[in-house]
Parts: sequence; structure tokens; C-alpha cells
Amino acid sequence: MTNPTLDALGAIGATDHDAAWAVVREAELVLPAVVDDPKDPASGNFLTIPNGKQQFIVAFTALDRVGGFVTRTKAHLRLTGAELAAAAPEGYGIVLDPGHKDGRVFLPEVYKA
Repeated sequence: MTNPTLDALGAIGATDHDAAWAVVREAELVLPAVVDDPKDPASGNFLTIPNGKQQFIVAFTALDRVGGFVTRTKAHLRLTGAELAAAAPEGYGIVLDPGHKDGRVFLPEVYKA
């Protein structure tokens, strides 16, 4: 199965966060989440992981990349990067495809710009 988001990100340098976010902003992402109603993203919380004092929302470019995170949650949301950015709590970063060598991190100053 092809992953057009991952293919597009592969052509962007690891330090070009703005160009990478331009791709992710339009892409449909898979977010492990703990929700009361899977059809209502506001009914629960995104799965987050800490890194020092920073919290990161976990997101994936495809369901088959979720891996071990699936055991931590019972639901998955599908949101575009733009929708995720709009719903992200203040100050939270986004970690895309954690556990994969091609994962990316987006800090709020990149996705809120």
C-alpha cells in the first residue's frame, strides 16, 4: 500500500519543518485517541506522550503505522493536519509516526504559524 503523505515527506529535508508541515496540514492523519464517542473528537482526548516538559500529540500518516500505540487506546480519529492543529491544546507539539525512523516532530510555532 502506498502512503502519499510519507512519500511527499521523504522528499523534504528533515530540518525543513515549514515545508513538511505544508504537506501534513493537508493530509489525513490517524490519531490514537481516548474518546467517549468516536464520531465526536471533542468527547475525549488525544493520546499524548511527554518529552521533558513538552507534551506531544501522537499522530500517524496511516493506520498500519500505529503499531504498539493501538494497545493504549480503543479508538482512532481521522483528522487533517489543519484540523489537528486547530484542536491541539495550547503549547502541545505533534509527533508524527513515532517509533519510525522517518518520524517528524512539529512544535507549536511551526503548525500555528
